[in-house]
Amino acid sequence: MNESRHYLQIDILKALAIISVIVIHTIPPNMVKHPVSIFLIYQAVPVFFVLMAVNALMSFKRRNYTILSSIYPNYLKSRFERIVYPLIVVWILSLVIAVLLNKEIYIGTMTLIGYMPLSGPGNYFISILLQFVLLFPILYWLYKYNPKYVLIAGFILNFAFEVLATQTPVLGNNSYWYRACILRYLFLIVLGMWLVDNFEPAHLKSLIKRKNLLIGLVVSILYITGVSIFSLKFPYFQGSWQPQTVLSFFYPLFLCALGIKYLPSVSNRVWNSFRVVGKASYHIFLVQMLFFVSGLQLIIFDLNLQNVLLIKILVVSIINVLILVGLGLLFYYMDSKIAFVFNHCFSGTYNLYKTGLLFYNRKLRG
Repeated sequence: MNESRHYLQIDILKALAIISVIVIHTIPPNMVKHPVSIFLIYQAVPVFFVLMAVNALMSFKRRNYTILSSIYPNYLKSRFERIVYPLIVVWILSLVIAVLLNKEIYIGTMTLIGYMPLSGPGNYFISILLQFVLLFPILYWLYKYNPKYVLIAGFILNFAFEVLATQTPVLGNNSYWYRACILRYLFLIVLGMWLVDNFEPAHLKSLIKRKNLLIGLVVSILYITGVSIFSLKFPYFQGSWQPQTVLSFFYPLFLCALGIKYLPSVSNRVWNSFRVVGKASYHIFLVQMLFFVSGLQLIIFDLNLQNVLLIKILVVSIINVLILVGLGLLFYYMDSKIAFVFNHCFSGTYNLYKTGLLFYNRKLRG
């Protein structure tokens, strides 16, 4: 892939993924586990991780990073403004909602990894995203020197983590520490990096002809089919996330390749709307966490829309998508103002700290 080019297809894929996330959190659990859902909307989060790796690697290549120590300062600053500032706003809103609803409030160790005072659907994704920001420069540095070994190591570590999670109490029973650990998706992230170096949209057939990729794709499809249709379980992994483990990761990788190949590369009015939604997908994700945990979803679902359940689910899904995309876009467009406020506050606090330190040193000398 050409790192100097902006791919509209990636923004469209992100838009489709965030819409899928909203639908997943809207429909009943038994529908989420339906084979059609598993092969389509259930792949939303894995698709996000592939695209995160693709975007991050292309960005690093454009900047021609070579030394690890030179990456972190500017990279962390930009990621802090892009990711942490909106997260702080949502954390405060989550606290307010918990107080208003008289819910149990969590503030503790997991707060440091993005756990909300009142945790909403998909909170684990935010925790993994923060880990991704911190670890990706190291992953990039290792991958730059030997992609093959990083791929192998990524698979082994990912597989070993899934096995150990069933034997480790803190990771067992679908605990948050398990769900929110980046090792669950490490191999998928490395596959996303591999895609940048080994895929050109005009040559999809050459990608499919790669023996290792083809074998991986067949294994993933057979695994997802076995879990979703025949209710089989891989005995060494936790049962709750069986359709979405290291054994399934070639499938979302292939979905991304298909999307980059066949989705429009030139914008028009319709696809430009998807582009904007894709760019705002992080903000929409944050908003949907608050929306679903606040109980608004239940209020909308209880409206007397139709007597037929499937029609009701369809209508409510559309309503939720429209509401959350709208609120998420509003949040996204406020991003620059939010960053300005936080930067002003942080710079003011820092200047106050320097003034106090200077005064203290003078007093010591005097």
